[in-house]
Amino acid sequence: MATYHYYKQGYEIPFDNFGFAVLRNHLDVPAIIASGVAGYSPLAVGGVRTALPATGFAINDILQMFRVPQGFHIMTGGVRITTAGTAATTIDMGIVSASETANGAASGLLLTTAVTSAVANLLFDATVGTTIPATAIDVQDYFITDGTISVKFNTAAQLLLICDIWVIGAKVF
Repeated sequence: MATYHYYKQGYEIPFDNFGFAVLRNHLDVPAIIASGVAGYSPLAVGGVRTALPATGFAINDILQMFRVPQGFHIMTGGVRITTAGTAATTIDMGIVSASETANGAASGLLLTTAVTSAVANLLFDATVGTTIPATAIDVQDYFITDGTISVKFNTAAQLLLICDIWVIGAKVF
């Protein structure tokens, strides 16, 4: 299990920027694997540029998608899968580290076991296979500490997944 982040990634919004924010990121696993082979990996572990293995993300690997400051309030978000992962692959999204807290809890999943073996649009807190415009459960969450909104890979061999991840929120305190 490794925890990756984007090389030289900073906070998505400034600490003193109160108000509305739309966070977006494109996750292209084949491109990340290819760029690591050339020595230009966009990923890092602990600030050190790290290539993703040719086998892709392993089981329980974490990719920190967005860094947000204390007081960031998540209103909604989702995942748009454009190229499905390998068969029977799943991901979780949310607060997956015990060192950061949301609503006072050490973890909070915004999207659980998204089915990446089928192209879909999934709202946060959607059940497995539920697609937009299905009604999402209330997912409002806020960060008590500085933290990240991360993707946890539940299954190994994440070689093909290409998706767009988005979060709508605001810095409220």
